[in-house]
Amino acid sequence: MRDDRNPSAPPPALEGPRRDHARIQQFRRRLVLKLLVAYVTPLAVLSFYFHVQYGQTIREGVENHLRSIAENQRNTIDLFLAERLANMNSVFRSDLIAGRPPEGGLPLVLEKLRRQSPDFVDVGLFDEGGRLVAYEGEFKSLLGKDYSGEEWFRRLRESGRDYLVSDVYLGFRGRPHFIIAIRQAAAGQPWILRASVDPEKFGEFVRGTYLGEAGESFLVNREGVRQTAAGPRNGHERHPPPSRSTEVLVDETDSGGEPAFRSFAWLTHTDWALVVRVPGEQALVPLVRARRTVVGITLAALILIAVLVWRNARSVARQMEKADEARDDLQRQLFNAAKLASVGEMAAGVAHEINNPLAIIHEEAGMMLDLLDPQFAQALDPEEFKERLRAITEASIRGRNITRKLLTFARKHDAEPVPTELEPLVEAVLAMKEVEFKVSNIEVRRDYEPGLPKTLLNPNQIEQVLLNLLNNARDAMRHRQGVITVTAAKVGGEVRLAISDNGCGMSEEQMEKIFFPFFTTKEVGKGTGLGLSISYGIMKSHGGRIDVESRLGHGSTFTVVFPVPESEAHV
Repeated sequence: MRDDRNPSAPPPALEGPRRDHARIQQFRRRLVLKLLVAYVTPLAVLSFYFHVQYGQTIREGVENHLRSIAENQRNTIDLFLAERLANMNSVFRSDLIAGRPPEGGLPLVLEKLRRQSPDFVDVGLFDEGGRLVAYEGEFKSLLGKDYSGEEWFRRLRESGRDYLVSDVYLGFRGRPHFIIAIRQAAAGQPWILRASVDPEKFGEFVRGTYLGEAGESFLVNREGVRQTAAGPRNGHERHPPPSRSTEVLVDETDSGGEPAFRSFAWLTHTDWALVVRVPGEQALVPLVRARRTVVGITLAALILIAVLVWRNARSVARQMEKADEARDDLQRQLFNAAKLASVGEMAAGVAHEINNPLAIIHEEAGMMLDLLDPQFAQALDPEEFKERLRAITEASIRGRNITRKLLTFARKHDAEPVPTELEPLVEAVLAMKEVEFKVSNIEVRRDYEPGLPKTLLNPNQIEQVLLNLLNNARDAMRHRQGVITVTAAKVGGEVRLAISDNGCGMSEEQMEKIFFPFFTTKEVGKGTGLGLSISYGIMKSHGGRIDVESRLGHGSTFTVVFPVPESEAHV
């Protein structure tokens, strides 16, 4: 059966099962979500924690490795420069320079220096005024040049030291080079011996071969300008070193938009700092591998957890469906048992009502037999005979209607909610209790708001709810003049049906327990304690509720609240 106002609406018979199925599916989704959160959150936190800790360990390892490389490389370069200074001191003290410029230049000096290190390019001897008085090398035009205005010369004279390693510069020759110069006195006259070093060859020595293709090491001055040739990365970048210190500093920087690790180590014999730089992608290869491993393991664990959670949720949902089926079956059994108990309670009142038509039938049938008996010799009046037959017919119809109502109420019905008008349903239940209320001297008053909307309900179950409430109202007025007031009205999106009595009422302690199964305020043997608990379950299954107001000695009011369907809300 479909609602004519909404042809696309599902049959009412399917509303209950679909609602239960939707509730179970919603519960399963929530269960899956909660289980995933419960299982995944610790896994994600642990994975993140171990990843951070492992990343920190890798970074510390990279920094220590760079620090070790820079330390070893600095010691090597310091040793190289110290050897070159020792080489030049050795030739200066030899008989090659004996207090005056040697005749024929300095070929033997350059030859001796080159035997000790092929990095030397040329060699020159300067007097105290800065004039080049002797030279050996490919730039013969430098002989006689005045170097007193060159920066390296001024620094050597002003520093107070007897040696100097200059920055890379072009000088008079116009080519990049740097010099190693020593100042010595010979025959009471100061002289300066200077040797040029090829920065390309020296740069190859500085770069080393153990940093990989992307790594590099180079020298910078105090301003961060490279003093050796550019490596595989941009040679025009500046790398200002930190304040001079014997310790090796390691930091993480950005190079061309890519992260890189960098270390600084100051040299001993010059104002240069060694820079060792390794790209982050090369230095953090173990971290990247570990990250991929952790991500893979985590994803595998997540998939396994998701599968197990989904399977467990499905199992729980099946168990819930079975539990709901068992609950519904138990509710049906309790409902039918309560109906039979109600039928038993109505039996006394119905018996009196049935006895009246039976007595009429018996009396009229006896009179008809007497009229037909020859020994009484009474004249047969057809009209009188017909009148007695009519009385028998009316009495039998009256008894039939009473038993039909009783059987209709006692018959089992499936839980199929349908749009139902509440007033006729209430009147049908009151009709079943009419004779009993008359015998018990109970007055029934009615107050129905006109035009009440239909509500989606199971008529047979709501009849049981109303019958339970009416029976309770009757029992509360056993020893007094009773008045039961039935009112119905629409309030907001609800239809409220109130059944009030002027009976004994209930205490607050009793009201807290009235919906508990097997709790009753009646005398022992007078009630099962199931009526209100079953009624509560029926109303809850309809999406409604039962409200209670009671005062001890002043009566009670039970209000049955039905939600109004959306199709009826604006009718």
